Amino acid sequence: MSTELIEQKKNTPGRRTKYNKKLVNEICSELAIGKTIRQVLSPAVKNRPCWESFRKWLNLYPELREQYIKAKSDGIEYSLCEAQELLNESLANSKLKDKTDLGQTHLVKAALDLAKWKAEKLNPSVYGKSNTLAVQNGDNKIVVKWES
Repeated sequence: MSTELIEQKKNTPGRRTKYNKKLVNEICSELAIGKTIRQVLSPAVKNRPCWESFRKWLNLYPELREQYIKAKSDGIEYSLCEAQELLNESLANSKLKDKTDLGQTHLVKAALDLAKWKAEKLNPSVYGKSNTLAVQNGDNKIVVKWES
């Protein structure tokens, strides 16, 4: 064995996680239910790659990148549903009380704002704000664009 290989083995804290479809499906399934990539790739979870390894996989395997993008998009939808449920639950609780808790109201607003912001930034083609308006009548097309 070469000296370089022995030194590399000594310096590596753990065994490398190998790319496989089962592991990728597990990671993407967790992303699809709204977990963050940091939660999914946490060192506390056994047999998961570190972020650097996963990032390399994203660049090496185009099918993984597609699956990752789809899982993140599903995760956005899941997060928006959670925010909606939180809002509905808070509304139902406030109807049962004489007064509404201001702190709870601010937390719900912050959760909704975060879910909205994530949706706009991570999937702007679906949830982003449009800066154009197009109207077509036969061959005539009028496009209005504005900047903020």
